Amino acid sequence: MRAVVTRPGEGRAWLEQMQEPNSMHADDVLVQMLRVGVCGTDRHVMERVFDRRRQLPEGADFLVLGHEAVGRILEVGPDVKTLKPGDTVVPTVRRGCGECDACAAAQVDLCFTGRYRERGIVGLHGFLSERIVDREEHLIHVSEDLADVAPLVESLCTPEKALRRIGNARAHLPTGGTMNGVHRALVTGSGPIALLAVMALRLRDVPTWCLARQPVDGVAAQLIGRTGATYVPLQEVDLHQPQDRLQGGFDAIIEATGAAEIGVAMLGALASNGVLDLAGGGGGDPVTIPERLLGSMLGRNLTMLGSVNANPDDWRNAVHDLGAMRQRFPGVVEALITHRFEMEQVDVSFDRVPGQIKAIIDISSA
Repeated sequence: MRAVVTRPGEGRAWLEQMQEPNSMHADDVLVQMLRVGVCGTDRHVMERVFDRRRQLPEGADFLVLGHEAVGRILEVGPDVKTLKPGDTVVPTVRRGCGECDACAAAQVDLCFTGRYRERGIVGLHGFLSERIVDREEHLIHVSEDLADVAPLVESLCTPEKALRRIGNARAHLPTGGTMNGVHRALVTGSGPIALLAVMALRLRDVPTWCLARQPVDGVAAQLIGRTGATYVPLQEVDLHQPQDRLQGGFDAIIEATGAAEIGVAMLGALASNGVLDLAGGGGGDPVTIPERLLGSMLGRNLTMLGSVNANPDDWRNAVHDLGAMRQRFPGVVEALITHRFEMEQVDVSFDRVPGQIKAIIDISSA
């Protein structure tokens, strides 16, 4: 069978012929892959090496890419209880270290050791192949009508975790309602995670603003408007006094750009008792945190936390909410998928192009 593979650090991907997955345990499931999303993480894996011995699967000379996926079940092992041939599923990504309490409790997103593996990212082949085998516990059932957009589930599970953690961080407050009293929320960025975070907040009827670099007449701003959220161009905001243009502070902020300077500035956009969740990738040059912002964290009881990956409940909530978003915001979810490729187009499918939000590689067309 064919697969899209890379060697970390070579900066490219290519088609490779692989053996069929022929080793199945009693709780394993054979899945025909349908489509796989392209993500900035894929490009990061292609371009950088941090430890090739850990990044490559044991005994392999390359890594199959792809971690945002949907497929259809072909065969199930005798101990599989909840899935059957013909079901549509999305596979989760992270696999536990087998050593810590978090992984033993299926909370692999909270792994204490950091020695987890992630399919298509570190230590395990991903989903950009014609067929895969995985255990039943790692497959989330989705309805057939979501099959075309289901690669977005992986992107959505990060905002789902962020909303859950924001609510937990506010649980001590003498307030009720959505996420324990979130009446105003802000999302920074215009990528898939940011746009899905906006929709997740609007699905919960939280008045929401979005701050990003895109022009007001761009696709992202138009989609945000269709959810009932308010779009604000970043160039209109003084990051030293963000509340001036944003007309007050926010009870919850999801920072999804990954830009450290934006994350620091958003401390100044929080209302008293507000929570800032860093959901974007990190890296880049060091930034300075002004003393006044650190002081405001104490004086206004602010919370800053980070969210990455997700637990099984977040994945299931993402499936549910993706379906609800399609009903609530007709056409918006579909519009997030701006580019589609086939496996043969591997030379161009990982390139970032103007106007791209989410690119999908269609495996089923092969």
